Amino acid sequence: MDTNVVVAGACRREGSVAYRVLMGVLERRVPLMLTEAIALEYLDVLQRPRVLKLMKLELSEAADLVTALIAVSRETQIGFSWRPNLTDEADNKFVEAAISAAAPIVTYNLRHFGGGDLMRHGWGLMTPAEFFTRYFGEEV
Repeated sequence: MDTNVVVAGACRREGSVAYRVLMGVLERRVPLMLTEAIALEYLDVLQRPRVLKLMKLELSEAADLVTALIAVSRETQIGFSWRPNLTDEADNKFVEAAISAAAPIVTYNLRHFGGGDLMRHGWGLMTPAEFFTRYFGEEV
């Protein structure tokens, strides 16, 4: 799950798909694969003042959310570094985790992941709505 989905879900707009996906993870209905690098990115981004204000969370609540995500996640060990020519080097950690876990990347930022070499490998990339529909079998 890309960081933008976590932030959107943490805004707690209960009708939003990102919120429903995030709650599915926290309630252990949706598996989440994490690496240390992704957990650190979640913590960094969620504790930024502008993001805290957007989410209407205190610093400690943002840290608690990341701790909860770590607690319910499955750790993925990276055996090989992939560099699929993405426009944002920081996104490669999500590709590496997804490849290692044989899981899709769930993101609102399809353009960051849509290029490079990913499509040639039949890579799974979904918006939260596509993921929700496929995983829960419900239209959003």
